[in-house]
Amino acid sequence: MSAFEDLMSMKTRAFLVKDIDPEVLRRLMGTRSLATEMTSEQLDKYYSDKAPVPHSPESLYELMQHGGGLDREFNNPLYRDKLDGIELEVIRSWVEELCNRGKITKIDGTGVPEIDGKWFNPFMAEIHGTLACLSKTDSTSIVDLRDYNTKDMTFEIASEFEGTTPTKWKTIPVGDPHEALRVKVLELLGSEGPKTTEVLHERLPFSEKSVDRIVHELETRNVISVGFFTQTDDAELILKVDEHRITGGEEEVVEYRWIQNLVLDKSFKIYEDVFDAFNEHVLVQKQQELLYRIKDFRFKDWKDLQLDSDVVSGRLLHNRMGYTTKNNIPMLLGLKPEPWIGAMEEEVLSKLHPDENITRQELVQDFPKGEEHRQMERDVKNAVSNLDRQMLFVKQFEEVIGRRRRLSLFHRVHGVYKPMDFEDAVEEVVRRMGPVKASTLRFYVSRNYEDLLVALHNLETSGRISKVTALVPDTEDFYCTPAEVELLRVPRREDRSIRILTQSDPYVSRFIWEVRSALDRGWYLPVFKGVDPVGKVLMFRVNDYLEIKDMHVPTAYFEEFCDAFLILLENHADQLVDVAVLTNVNSEPISELSQPLRAGLERIGFKQVGERMIRGGVVDPQPREIAERALFHQHHLHQETRHENETLALRKIKEIRDDFALRGRCELFRTNLKSMASANRLHKGVNMRGHQVWAPYEYFENLLTIRGIPPEDDLVDIIDFFSMQTDPNIFKERHALTQSEFRKLVQPLIRTGHIV
Repeated sequence: MSAFEDLMSMKTRAFLVKDIDPEVLRRLMGTRSLATEMTSEQLDKYYSDKAPVPHSPESLYELMQHGGGLDREFNNPLYRDKLDGIELEVIRSWVEELCNRGKITKIDGTGVPEIDGKWFNPFMAEIHGTLACLSKTDSTSIVDLRDYNTKDMTFEIASEFEGTTPTKWKTIPVGDPHEALRVKVLELLGSEGPKTTEVLHERLPFSEKSVDRIVHELETRNVISVGFFTQTDDAELILKVDEHRITGGEEEVVEYRWIQNLVLDKSFKIYEDVFDAFNEHVLVQKQQELLYRIKDFRFKDWKDLQLDSDVVSGRLLHNRMGYTTKNNIPMLLGLKPEPWIGAMEEEVLSKLHPDENITRQELVQDFPKGEEHRQMERDVKNAVSNLDRQMLFVKQFEEVIGRRRRLSLFHRVHGVYKPMDFEDAVEEVVRRMGPVKASTLRFYVSRNYEDLLVALHNLETSGRISKVTALVPDTEDFYCTPAEVELLRVPRREDRSIRILTQSDPYVSRFIWEVRSALDRGWYLPVFKGVDPVGKVLMFRVNDYLEIKDMHVPTAYFEEFCDAFLILLENHADQLVDVAVLTNVNSEPISELSQPLRAGLERIGFKQVGERMIRGGVVDPQPREIAERALFHQHHLHQETRHENETLALRKIKEIRDDFALRGRCELFRTNLKSMASANRLHKGVNMRGHQVWAPYEYFENLLTIRGIPPEDDLVDIIDFFSMQTDPNIFKERHALTQSEFRKLVQPLIRTGHIV
């Protein structure tokens, strides 16, 4: 009943508002006001002062960074205003010098007279050339320019000049449509000031929906803002940085996207040596993180890297597992508070020696075990966990012959490595990661947040680090090295490479909330185009093949994505995961895939098989008759080793694995291996491939000679015992061993062939 009453009350209030005199209502609600106190003349002067009046080739080049194309008639109002009063010959000499130095060029072949023949810097030439080519096609139905298929679209840029006349042209494909329109909108708003969406629709030759989509994305990424700056009739769009400055912002701010690009460039710098990469990052968690950071790195190198004597693993930051080198241990210790070591932790730690790595079993072997010592076992386990969490020891790995899994060894840290001073450690982290927010550093520093703020203040005061401010969307401080401050004040060309990353990647984890807001939550591999998350791949490993449930990639980036995806698949193939099964693309089944997407996938090795596409393996299955003929008649499979009965087969075959293998090698199969073992004096042991087989005793003697592996000193007594005895029960009774304890002693000798 209360809900109905609320509806009636709202209806009554609506009628009351409707009946109020408009003048009274305006006085009650107020009127729209401008967001800035600057007059139109002051706003015009502000935007005019952003671009310099040229007095040299360098200043003309800086002016061209703000405006569009430069032509002889100065059709662009910015050039007309700034170049007024400068002789044409002077301007021509500047242009000639810039084009000879390769800083500016001309474009042609777009089919748009307003663009062809104008001077641009190389980056803006690609932007305007792309937009001009797209404007000549029918794009009214396109909502997202990333869905635009730009294949086979090209235009020309001048590569050689004689004076200011192009003598040689180079044909290049159009660039990223989405990026081109984004840059053009920002360039227009940054050089000409606030604009309404209607003005943008008139100035840009694309559908209103595609322009609105770009504007909405820029607004959600806090690049542009909406308000009233020159009039109060329609809302205007303005750069966030400009809004901050003209509305009285006191801080000197930089573009947040420039910060992201600097972090991107630092994070994905290619290193020649793997240890250089380790020493420039805080930690590494997965092999895929090294794919874009180390030259010629392959997944097959990951295991060798883990087994390296200089590489350690552990809970390096808070509770985050990762890999690093011994050189970085002092820095990581400096980020942690003083360790807490209890009595049990002290006792466990005393078992670890600086010059020797031991296993977990060796670490706890001196502590009592059994039902009556459960509490002691729990205390020891908790003590080991506490030492691990505080990084008082780290793990190293070793490969043992005959053991499937690698052996984990504990390497002592406490008392061996001297922790770095806290401020020095913070400075080193800022150097590697910066620009970085103080709140982000909390994920890397285990000390109190107040201690971190004090350290940052001291470092900034002493000039060892610097602080810059960006709008995210409010002003936020970022810490970086002093040398990086100037890089953040000058626009640079963005790295727009396609990368398939993981959510734990050092770069992705820095901006994980922005990634998830664009790509939703869930488990997937994010796909980045430069700093922008543009797609995702839902892929996981199942035994020895890759199951690709779906991939969401814009059409305009699909060719580049396929190139990056091919590298990832080939690296998985290095680890014997060479089959990939694809089910959907952009949430559409394979049978409904468009021809450009299908061609891109087929180019990297996928073939359609029913409702899926498969890469690797046998994709073209043959009839059973052809397979049997090839196996049995051409390759003589089993034919040369087939005998009349199982008795003859055992005499001729050196080793046999099981009844199934024996049945395939004889025409008449009457009894099993166990029944024949005693009569044929068969023994069961491990062959050269690590499989358990039946064979005569002499055969295993030959294998032992071929292996040439001496037994461990601790196990020689067992070999001596079984050289005289064959009953394991006698050995167990003599040494009071359980079956599991006996198995642990004997299994290594069985694997190395010393016992059968």
